[in-house]
Order: sequence, then structure tokens, then C-alpha cells
Amino acid sequence: MPGLLRRLPFSWAVGLALFAGGRGRGSVATTVSVLGIGVGVATLTAVLAVTGGFEEAFRERILGVYPHLVVVARGEQFSDYAEVTARIARMPGVVGANPSTYDEMMISADEGTAGVIVKGVDLEGVDRVSGLAALTRSGSLASLRRREGEPLGVALGCGLLERLRLTPGDRVTLTSPIRGIEGRTAGPLGMAPIQGTFVVRDCFDTGFHEYDSRLVVMDLRSAQVFLDRGPAVRWVEVRLADLDHTEAAGRAILADLEPFTLPDLLREVSRLREDAARVAGRTRPATLPEFVRAAGSLYKALLYSDLGSGQPRRFRVIDWKQMNRNLFSALRMQKVVLALFFLIIVVVAAFNIVGTQVVVARERIKEVSTLVALGASRRQLYRVFVAHGMTLGTAGVAVGLGLGLLVVRGIQGLDYALDPEVYHIPTLPAVVHPLDAVVIAALSLAVVFASCLLSSLRAMRLDPIEGLRKIA
Repeated sequence: MPGLLRRLPFSWAVGLALFAGGRGRGSVATTVSVLGIGVGVATLTAVLAVTGGFEEAFRERILGVYPHLVVVARGEQFSDYAEVTARIARMPGVVGANPSTYDEMMISADEGTAGVIVKGVDLEGVDRVSGLAALTRSGSLASLRRREGEPLGVALGCGLLERLRLTPGDRVTLTSPIRGIEGRTAGPLGMAPIQGTFVVRDCFDTGFHEYDSRLVVMDLRSAQVFLDRGPAVRWVEVRLADLDHTEAAGRAILADLEPFTLPDLLREVSRLREDAARVAGRTRPATLPEFVRAAGSLYKALLYSDLGSGQPRRFRVIDWKQMNRNLFSALRMQKVVLALFFLIIVVVAAFNIVGTQVVVARERIKEVSTLVALGASRRQLYRVFVAHGMTLGTAGVAVGLGLGLLVVRGIQGLDYALDPEVYHIPTLPAVVHPLDAVVIAALSLAVVFASCLLSSLRAMRLDPIEGLRKIA
């Protein structure tokens, strides 16, 4: 220790000596300050680990069933999906692409009914965009393949299977609110509810209650036959090699599918000018129907042209963050609010350093007075007490991070059960990310530094002459 102190600057050497040489009331106050900061940091670490664990658990479960992004054809039926899928699959950075349907329906069984999401997937390429097949009890979706002369099969979430008290081999009825324009059922514009009977082939367990209680999967061709929409899909699902570059990949996919050229830009600018002029009434007076049509044309031009980013008009890319924006935005907001709330504990503990340094200064008044007699300036004494306070704070943060990691390990080993209907996952997650640990340490040390600036001023108010008298 003496060798280390000799190699340090004067202020830090004396500050560490005050920290290491505490005794009596100073030693007790120092211990209380370090433990107070440690408890605050440990609490903050555990809270951020749980909120981060929820975010990571949701992301893993969502991306286990759904792709990184989807490509949608806007304003028309997506019937040329095979060509689009092949083009996307050949692009750099794309692991796989697969077409899919996605519709809200009602499922009925002898034990009840429920609202569900029915997803039709191409069984040939589903493994390239999601891990859904591995989540089934049989480990494969091959039983859903459409075979002539056999009833169409579906796979249900295991939670939905238990809720309806079904077993593989039972029959269920799916009811779609409407079928497409191509549907041949009588009704206004050919739109009418449609029903079909299916056989339950398997169930899957994603660990995410929303999917396990609402999702139904079938073969893409079975879904197309049932919905009677012809050879059309809702979107093309895409999985990327790098999850963090979905925005760049989306722009590259759009540019490859339908480049936005200079003539396209000029044409869109001209159309926007005409529509704006018509809406503003700069041409001949328009009747009310003409005004409504012009306003609608202008709205669609602004909505679909995407002139600022150069994207094509027909296709739209939606990544997993946009599809689950509400969920992850709420989680991030909760994480920030909880972090600020529990940082108050660190703030209270850090300002205990004020009292600790006053106690240490009174107890070590002889040493402080000796430094003044030897020529130490007020600024040097101020730096000494700042170094002493930062030493207390650093020790508290280190203790807190250690305690926090132990608490997180305890949570991970406890497997505390949660209500899936409320929290969507069955157990309490806890994950400490290195970035979170760095943020916790930085915020805590910033609070400690602010308190040190105040406490050092108070500690310097002691009269050194009183200490010199005690020496005499």
C-alpha cells in the first residue's frame, strides 16, 4: 500500500490514505456509506436485469415464430409472390424467404370457441425463416401437408389445445369473417363468411402465451384453398443473417424489387403538384365529389410514393421492431422509469458521503492541520476530500455490482413462476447485459461525484488551527 501511494498524485494518495486509515466513528460511517451505495447499485442492477430479461425473452420468442421482416404488396393481391420470394432469397445477407398468409378467424370445438390468428406457411421453406417446426411436439410440420382425399390439417398452440380440450386427431371448425373478391359464395360483392373443418395434427409450444393461446398454423396451399382467394398471399417473410441491420436490408430489398428511377420521381412530383393544385382550388371550381376524389388522390400519392427515401410504390417492408412497436416501446419506457426510480436509492446513499466526510475530517483533524502547516493549499485539500469521496463511491459501486450479480444469479436459479396470461412468459427472466452494467456504474459514479463536490466543501470548513492545538 505505501508503494502504491507513492506512485499516485498527492490528492489521490492522501484521499486513499484517509479511506484506508479510518478508525472509530470514521470507520463506521465509511462502512455505512459504502454499503448504502452498494445496496442501491445492487437493487438497480437487479431491476434492470429483470426488465432486460423480459425484453430479451420476448424478442427470442417472437423471432422464434415470426421472421425478421416481411415484404407486403400494397393495395392489391400479392399473386406474384413466387418470383418476389426467389429474388429476395438470392440477395446478400438474406438467410431465407418464404410466402405466408395471415388472417384473423374464429375457431370452434365441442368445448368452446376462441378468436385466433391463422397462418398459412409454405412447408418447403418455413425452416429458413422461423424455428416454428422445432417447437412442435413432433419436431416437424410435415403432418400439415395437403394430401388429396384427406381432410386439411392444422397445428394449434398448446395453450389453445388445452383451453379447447383437444387432442391430435380431433376436428375443429375455422370461420373466416369474409373471403376475397374471387370467392364464389353469394353475398354483397362476393364477400361472405366461410367455414371449414380441419383435423388437429400437432401443437407447438413457443413459451409466449400470446402465440400459444391464439396461433393456428396450416399449409399455405390448404389456406389458399380454404380462403378461396386464388394463388395469393399476405406477405413474404424474410430472415436475415444480421438481426441488427433490418432497416438497411429493407431498403436494399425495396431497391432490388422495384428501383425508384428519375423518371418515376419526376412523374410523382408532377402528379403531386396537380393533386395539390386541385385540392387548393387553383384550377376551375370543383364540385364536392371532385374535391373528395382529388383529396383522396393526394393522400394516396403522399402515402405510397415515399419520395423522400426513394422507395418504390408497390412494396412495403415491415421489420420485427415495427410489428411489435407497442410492446417494445412499453418495455423500454418501463426500463427507463424504473432505472430513474431506483437511482434515487443511490442518490440518497451517495449524499451520505457528506456526513461521512465531515466525521472523517473531524476525526483526522490533526492530519489535516499538519498538511496545512506544511503548505497544503485549500484547493489541494479540496481535491483530497474529492478523491476520498470518489474512493468511497467506487468501492460502493463495486460492492453493489457484485451483490447485484449474486441477486441475478439467485433469480435465474429460482425459476420464479409467472402467470402467462398476464406476463406472456412462464418464469421470471433476469439477464445482465454488459452495457447495462456500464450504464449503472457510470450513473452511480456521476451521482457520487456530485455529492463529493458538496461534501468536500463542508469538510474544508473545519478550522485547522484547532487541530494544531491538539497536536501541541
